[in-house]
Amino acid sequence: MENRKKNIIHYDKFLKNLFNISNRLTICAINALFKKNFKEDAKIEQLNREYIRLDKTTAIADTVLSIEINEQKTKYHIEFQTINDRTLIIRMIDYGFRIAIDNLDYSKIKPDEEITVEFPSQIIIFLKHNESIPDELNLTIKMPYTEQKIKYIVPTFKIWEHDPDYYKRQKLYIMLPLRIINLSEELENLKKRKLKEEERTKLQNEYRRKITQVIESIIEELKDALKTDDLIIEECNKILLELSTLAGELFSEELKDIEQEVNEMAKMIIDPEIYRRGFEEGLEKGLEKGIEKGIEKGIEKGIERGVGKGIAETIIRQLCKKFGELPSEYKERILGQARPTLELIAENIFDIESLSELDRFLKQ
Repeated sequence: MENRKKNIIHYDKFLKNLFNISNRLTICAINALFKKNFKEDAKIEQLNREYIRLDKTTAIADTVLSIEINEQKTKYHIEFQTINDRTLIIRMIDYGFRIAIDNLDYSKIKPDEEITVEFPSQIIIFLKHNESIPDELNLTIKMPYTEQKIKYIVPTFKIWEHDPDYYKRQKLYIMLPLRIINLSEELENLKKRKLKEEERTKLQNEYRRKITQVIESIIEELKDALKTDDLIIEECNKILLELSTLAGELFSEELKDIEQEVNEMAKMIIDPEIYRRGFEEGLEKGLEKGIEKGIEKGIEKGIERGVGKGIAETIIRQLCKKFGELPSEYKERILGQARPTLELIAENIFDIESLSELDRFLKQ
C-alpha cells in the first residue's frame, strides 16, 4: 500500500494476511477481481513482496500470488490504496517489472534467444470512498527507435461500489472486513473538531453505534455463509479474527474496547456453529470408531481448534501490540493452552504489564 508512513499502523499488518486465509477463498477472490474461472483447488503460491529499487531502497507490494494450471504459472499483483494518487500508475509499472523479473534465471537464457518478460496481472483496490477515482489507471509509454506507443492499464476495484449480494455471489468473504475502513474517515474528522466534552461523548456514542451496526451486518453475512456451507468454520474464524484486528487498529484509540466488543459479537455466532460442526464430525467418525468416542472427539476438535486457536491468535496479536514482537517460546506456550486458560488471559489482557506477569497465567 502506498503512502505507507500514514497507513502502515492501520492497515499493513492486516492486509498482508487478507489473501492468506485459505487457498479456496483466495482463488475465489482472484476469479472475482481478475474475471477468471480457476477451480477452487488450483495450486496457489504466495510470492516475494519485497524488491530492491535502483536507488537501493525497498519497494514492498501488498499481495503477489502465483497460480499454476497445467504446469503454467501466472502472476497476480494486488495493491491496496486509500487516496487517489495519480502517480500510482508509475509505481505499478515499477512493481510489475520487478515482479516479472523476480527469480528470472539468467543462466538459462541462450545467446541468440529473444527475451520475453511477462508482466503480472495487476489491480488496485481502493478502500476509501472517493467519486473521482477512475475505473482504470493508465499511461502511455513511447518507445525509442520504433516510436511505438504502449498503453499501460491497471483496473481499479472500489470497495464501496458493491453491495453485500455482490460479495456473496462472488464468494468475496475475505474482503468483508474492508467495509469498516470507510468508517475511519468519520472518526478522523471527529477528532479534528473542537467540541465540548459532553458533545464529543454524545457523537462518539453515535459513532460507536454506527460501527457496531456495520460489524454486526458483516458477522451476520458470515453466519449465513456458514449455514449454506459457503464457508467452513476455520475460514470464518480467520475472517472474524482479521475483522477484530482491523477494528482494533482503526478505532481503539477513541473506542478503547472495540476489539473486545467485536470478539463478543463474534462469539454469539461462532460457539454454536463450532459445537454443531464438531458434533456432526464426531458423529460421522463414530460410525467407524464408536458413536460416543467419535462425538467426543468431534466436539473437542471443533471447540479447541476453532475457538481455542482463534482466542490464542487474538491474544498473541494484542500482546505483540503491547510489548512489541513476542518471543517465539511465548507464542508456542499460548497456542498450547486450553480454552479456559486462554479466556482467563483474555479477561486480564489489559492488566498484564510484563512477560513475567503473563507467566502466572500460562501452564507449562
